[in-house]
Amino acid sequence: MSTESTGAAEPGADAAVPSEPPTTAPPVAPVPVPADVPADAPADAFPVSPAFPEAPSDSPEAFGQVELLAGGEEQEPARKKRKFGATALFLTAVVAGPVIGGVVGYGIQASRPATPLPKLAAPKLHYSAERIDAKALAASGPQPLNIDGDLRDLLIKRPDNTTAETDGDGDGWLTAADIAETYGDSSWEINDLLANGFRRAAQVSWSSNDVKYRVNLIQYMPENVNRAPGSMLPRHSNVDLSKIPGNEDSLVMVANKPEKYARSSQQYYWAGAMARKGTLLMSIEVFSKNNQVDRSQLEDIAKRQWERIA
Repeated sequence: MSTESTGAAEPGADAAVPSEPPTTAPPVAPVPVPADVPADAPADAFPVSPAFPEAPSDSPEAFGQVELLAGGEEQEPARKKRKFGATALFLTAVVAGPVIGGVVGYGIQASRPATPLPKLAAPKLHYSAERIDAKALAASGPQPLNIDGDLRDLLIKRPDNTTAETDGDGDGWLTAADIAETYGDSSWEINDLLANGFRRAAQVSWSSNDVKYRVNLIQYMPENVNRAPGSMLPRHSNVDLSKIPGNEDSLVMVANKPEKYARSSQQYYWAGAMARKGTLLMSIEVFSKNNQVDRSQLEDIAKRQWERIA
């Protein structure tokens, strides 16, 4: 009776094993020896069965099983290497370029010798050895107002046997609105007065035998006195011109034709006189109801008023 298993390889025959065995062999479970086999029998007298089916060494499944059994746990697959694209390289160059350039520039500048700064130079102050004339200094500065104080004290007195006339509040002072109301185009007149630097005004007025007399002293700001006479020129035609006696810088105007008031159909003859003293403008107006204004009488009033402010 044979003690060999069926299908076992004969002694000395080549076993069907792979040419290159795996690096790590799987553990082999011991096989029990049959009882009828002598103790001194050779080791290859009976077959040894592997614990797992034998597979080719080049099989990925076999290799994977060996690695799993050897390591004892599953290993993570290897990560792919990251590749840098053109955009990443460009950004790196943009960031690194100024830094490298700044470092190189700083090194070049630090290696150069220091340039000494020029000395501070300030002009030496010089003072005139001559003494200043106080009068000459005052004359070269802005001049004060030629006329100040209460303008009503500079007005001529109302003639006797005449009727007092009042404009404004009746206290002798006039505002720009009070003066503008005596003209037909009041809105234009008040804007013109204010635009020309109107400061203040005083008036005395009276009437006699259907003739009304109005004497105004109007003061302007110093920077506007050159435009002030133009704002008070009359808007009348057919006017005869002359001068105030003894004053070449004056104007006397007498209309030779009647005109109508702006707010009525009543006619009147107009006459006026003007002169300027510093910032003060003298303006005289006469309104005659029936006859042309007497030039000599107007010149006399203008002369007496001028003498009080000259």
